[in-house]
Amino acid sequence: MFSKEWFVYVFGRWILLSGIAGAILQVILVDKFSIPTFPAFLLNQLILASVFWYVDKYIFQRHFGAVKAIFKFPRVRGEFTPSHQFNKITEEYNEFSAAYKKSPEDYGKWLHEFLDLSHAVEMTERVLREKGVDVSGEFYRIVQQNKAKGLYDGN
Repeated sequence: MFSKEWFVYVFGRWILLSGIAGAILQVILVDKFSIPTFPAFLLNQLILASVFWYVDKYIFQRHFGAVKAIFKFPRVRGEFTPSHQFNKITEEYNEFSAAYKKSPEDYGKWLHEFLDLSHAVEMTERVLREKGVDVSGEFYRIVQQNKAKGLYDGN
């Protein structure tokens, strides 16, 4: 949590930018425009939130990009259960398996079915995340186990 990036964000973005900008804006609203203190504070916060929405989006763009990168496919509309997703994965796997067995060397013959299977697996991850399951934590544990087994390059 206390990384260099965290300190830059807290002291640079929050204290310097928000703190100083907020204090200056508060003085301007109260002293120059004669707005009472509490309404000036609320207006101050609204203005800063409107500005810093874009600043924070820019700051966290790479973090949000990493979250977006988790999913390649759009979310399928509807409410789904893990049981439904299990059945969907089974169905898509059977279609992929049949297409692959017919022409294992002709990728074009089974690629579509493989990607449908991938989409079903991805959708299952979305369903689990939406239900509050710590998918990222489990992912991390698997990576650590595989590193310990020497399964990755550069261990």
